[in-house]
Amino acid sequence: MQIVGEGQIGERDQKLPTVAVFFGYNSAGDENHLALSSLIADSTTIITVVSILDNTRAEVPLALANINALQVNDKEPSVERLTSLILEGFRLLRRERRLFISYKRQDSESLAGYLYEELDKRGFDVFIDTRSVPPAVDFQEELWHRLADSDVVVLIDTPNFRSSRWTTEELTRANATNVQILHVLWPGQAPDPDSAFSEFFELTPDSFIGAARLGGISTIKRDVLTSICEAVEHLRARAMAARYRYLVDSFCDLARDAGLDATVQPERWIAVRLPDGSELAVVPAIGVPTSKRMNEVFDEIANVRPKACTIWLLYDNRGLLGSWLQHLDWLDMHLPVKNIRAAAAAEQLAGALSC
Repeated sequence: MQIVGEGQIGERDQKLPTVAVFFGYNSAGDENHLALSSLIADSTTIITVVSILDNTRAEVPLALANINALQVNDKEPSVERLTSLILEGFRLLRRERRLFISYKRQDSESLAGYLYEELDKRGFDVFIDTRSVPPAVDFQEELWHRLADSDVVVLIDTPNFRSSRWTTEELTRANATNVQILHVLWPGQAPDPDSAFSEFFELTPDSFIGAARLGGISTIKRDVLTSICEAVEHLRARAMAARYRYLVDSFCDLARDAGLDATVQPERWIAVRLPDGSELAVVPAIGVPTSKRMNEVFDEIANVRPKACTIWLLYDNRGLLGSWLQHLDWLDMHLPVKNIRAAAAAEQLAGALSC
């Protein structure tokens, strides 16, 4: 990765992905930032950072006025959010930002609601049972599907949480599918020894307004709420990297067991040379594959491999709805990218070798 200043933008390698960050200041004008026109013409991702959102028009040039800005100041540093946006721009993190809040309603419904509202404002697609499952839908199947498609689980660990069958099953499923968990520990709640690989955020009575009345209607302090959200942003990048490594390591082991050379490319996909001389491009996908993601994968591979090759989108199918798996099977019959379930990767490799 190379970091260049505004004065060197014209010297950058335009074949490489670029993300630009503009730090706003008072009375910023287009005439002082002539390089912006070339970045905009190249459809470069530009992140605008301002001190206060209400001052955006005064702190960014007119050319960037239509771009949603990120607020960064002493009270709301948002460094983790800025880092995530940069990584998303380079496609090192997926752009979809999905979270799952697991909690015991009678213990912490108020805190779960505050977290839902704040994380939603930060651009997360948040699953919470009271708002995210429409009527006439199988609740548990939808819940497991959304859990499998989440970047991070925010688990509000209250004294009664671990006594519930469903909440403990959510914890078990998250651990089994490599979804990282941020345990928000209620005051006095000890870390769960079975969740040693999770990250913990400890609350104290002083974390709440009117701490003498801890319970389901307790009100969290604003600065504590912000700190929890920053911890989510920090954990998200690590969580996605861990799930990516799991898919890559598992597939590479299978390929090598089959006597094939599997090499991870700089663009983060796996190249496999088949015995007949053809090439297989395997792209790990975090969460639920979509037709849009398949389109992006096809374009990415075509840019670096002009010659035709077989493209697989590798995903973890555990927990996904049966109807969605059927939809992916249907897409396989009509699109040039084939979806491969991680559990069936060995069988698919054997089939490729026998062709």
